Amino acid sequence: MDSTEAYKKAGRIHREVCAELRERLRPGMTLLEIAAFAEARIRALGGNLAFPVNTSLNDIAAHYVPIHEDPKTLQAGDLLKLDLGVRVDGYVADGAFTYCSAPSPLARAAEEAIRAAVQVIRPGVTVGQVSDAIEASVRAAGFGLIVNLTGHGVDQEQFHAEPTVPNRATHSPVILEEGMAIAIEPFVSPANGTVRDAAPVEIYRLLRPVPVRMPEARAILQRIQEEYGAFPFAKRWLCDSFSPLRVSLALKQLEAAGALERYPPLKDPTGQRIAQAEHTILVGDPPVVITG
Repeated sequence: MDSTEAYKKAGRIHREVCAELRERLRPGMTLLEIAAFAEARIRALGGNLAFPVNTSLNDIAAHYVPIHEDPKTLQAGDLLKLDLGVRVDGYVADGAFTYCSAPSPLARAAEEAIRAAVQVIRPGVTVGQVSDAIEASVRAAGFGLIVNLTGHGVDQEQFHAEPTVPNRATHSPVILEEGMAIAIEPFVSPANGTVRDAAPVEIYRLLRPVPVRMPEARAILQRIQEEYGAFPFAKRWLCDSFSPLRVSLALKQLEAAGALERYPPLKDPTGQRIAQAEHTILVGDPPVVITG
C-alpha cells in the first residue's frame, strides 16, 4: 500500500484502540493491565507498536511505562495520559489522550488546542502559525504549557522527524508541505512549566549493535534487533523471555557500550498536573486527522 493508505490504516487501528480504552478505563485498574491491553489490541488489529504505550500520571508528562509486575493503579481524579504509536509498513500514527474519572478542564483545553491547530494547517502555512494557534487556544482557556515539549513530524521508519512543532508562539519559518505528516502534541498545565528527567527508565531504543561479552546480553541484543529494530521498546517486554535481573544487567552493559538510547519519564519538578492530547495529521487542504 502507498504511504497515505498506510497512515490511514495505522490511524484506524489507533482510533479503535483508543475508543476501546475509553470504554474500559476505571479507577482501580493497574497501569500494567491498561498498557498490556492496548499493546495487545494494536497487534491483534494488524498494527505494530511504534513505541511502548505510555501511561503517565499527573505531574509526569510522558515516557512512563509500567515496569515488570508494576502494581501502580489508576486512582479517582488522576490525570492519565495515554500515548499510543501504531506502525503500518513503517508509517506511524502517533496520538494521545488524557483520561480522568471526573471532567478535566486541562484535558479539554489540550483537545481544543489541537482543534485550533487543525483549523490553520494547510500547505504553505508556517510552523510558526500553527504554534501561535496552539498557544492562543490554551491561553484563552486560562492555562499554561509545558514549554520544553513539542510536536514533531513523523515519516516512514521515523516516529520523530522534522519539523519540530513548538506549542508556544514562535516565528518558525518552516513551511508545511502537501502530504507531510505532523504530530500536534500540546501538554497543558495550570501555568507555564518545564519537565525534567525522572526514574525509573523503562523505554530504550537500539542505536547500533555492538560486541558484548555477556552471553545473556548478546541474546538480548539479538532479540532487540529482531523484534524492535530501531523503534523504542519496553524493558518489560524482554522480561517475558529473560529474567528481570538478566535484562537489567544486559541493558546496563548495552547502554554503557553506546548501543542503546534511553527515554526517562518526564516530570514537572513543581508537581503541576499535566494533560496531553495528540493527533497525527496529514497536511492537505483540508488536512486529514488520521488519529481523530
